[in-house]
Amino acid sequence: MENIDKSIEELETDFSSYVSETCRNARKKPITKLSYEEIRLMIGQKIGLKYLLPVAVSILEKNPLIEVTFFKGDLLIQLLRLDIIDWKDNKTDLHKFRKIILDNYSLIESCEEIPIKMTEKYFLK
Repeated sequence: MENIDKSIEELETDFSSYVSETCRNARKKPITKLSYEEIRLMIGQKIGLKYLLPVAVSILEKNPLIEVTFFKGDLLIQLLRLDIIDWKDNKTDLHKFRKIILDNYSLIESCEEIPIKMTEKYFLK
């Protein structure tokens, strides 16, 4: 086996994906200048959660099923994919997020793109 002393980045120098490029560029911007899509992507990559979760929760408080890029509720589902431990620096925002889910449960339940089972971990002890 040759090249095992090199990283994938060194071996595949032409690699560039939409996600990696968008996140790389977004990291350089002030948070107030980030698009909802950049916020959604960075949360999905678990980048800057301490700073981006409050912003995302604020967006969801206004519109829980906001369609950022792909489908109705795509920002919400990105937050639902997080583990509870990902909220460790954002306890107040976790409480607000749980309230958003509870207050909008029937709306979320009616959204075909969001498996309602994803909400369960936010209410287990």
